[in-house]
Amino acid sequence: MSLFQALPGGKYSVAGPLGHLWDFYARFFVCRNALQKSGDEAVRLVKALNNNVALAKDVDGREIVVTGKGIAFNIKPGQEIDKKRVSKVFVLQTDDLARKMGDLLTNIRMECAEIVDEIVRYAKDRLNGKMSDYIYLALTDHISFAFDRYEKGYRVKNVILWEIKKFYKEEYAVGLKALEIIKNKTGVAFDEDEAGFIALHFVNSKMETYEMDTTIKMTKMVQDILDIVKYHFKMTFDEDSLNFIRFLTHLKFFAQRTLMHESFESENDDLFLIIRNKYPEEYKCVEKIAKYVAKGYNHEITNDEKVYLMLHMARIVRRNH
Repeated sequence: MSLFQALPGGKYSVAGPLGHLWDFYARFFVCRNALQKSGDEAVRLVKALNNNVALAKDVDGREIVVTGKGIAFNIKPGQEIDKKRVSKVFVLQTDDLARKMGDLLTNIRMECAEIVDEIVRYAKDRLNGKMSDYIYLALTDHISFAFDRYEKGYRVKNVILWEIKKFYKEEYAVGLKALEIIKNKTGVAFDEDEAGFIALHFVNSKMETYEMDTTIKMTKMVQDILDIVKYHFKMTFDEDSLNFIRFLTHLKFFAQRTLMHESFESENDDLFLIIRNKYPEEYKCVEKIAKYVAKGYNHEITNDEKVYLMLHMARIVRRNH
């Protein structure tokens, strides 16, 4: 029995690039070939969710979810499931969770689980630091949804791809490797925008390991910076605008980097000087933010960080006016 995923209990929300949002309360294990190794113990059907996914009861009376090609075809509740057809078993803490997990599995592509397993194993070898197990759930959902978009011809542009490449180089490299794995297994070739979305899941995975106190600090920092910008420019944000959403997303990851005391050496001070001279008011505002961060969080903002902050502010301020 090999462990695929373990999720801490509690509420979890996943938001995809098109707002694909759902809540999930779960702790589950995915066990490959578990039933084949369980001897003569019978597993009986409770409810067929479709031909390939079924709610069942094991020998201990626990409700579990089993998947496999044709696993529920032509059998009735109470009848024994052919264990040779079972490819995966989901064992959950409560019967209610088993039903929720079953409903979820009927709406995602099962091959995504295998793809995600390989991607995460690669990421764990490449990325240092603690990684939340939520990554399995979030990434499986995301990639399944990406396949749906691909088949319908929808392309979602990653509006912060340039920032991902700059500030999350290792996670982006994992994203590119993920595209390679997906292409090798399915023949589907996603573009680099998708690599950026996948990279953000691994960035978020680090954030999911934080204590609540850290989450509160991040939220406060983002709100304080928004207040600094708002009062400096004496403006009201259009919170539905794409530019504001981009800025808010940038601040979220900026706050994460600040609290983790991650810093990047400035690679192009000439660019910083150009942007500073082009946007003098934005530069004054950035210096206020730098003082706030230095005083409140003992962290120095690099010139590269200042460049991105100024550019985001310039978009918001000039579009607003």
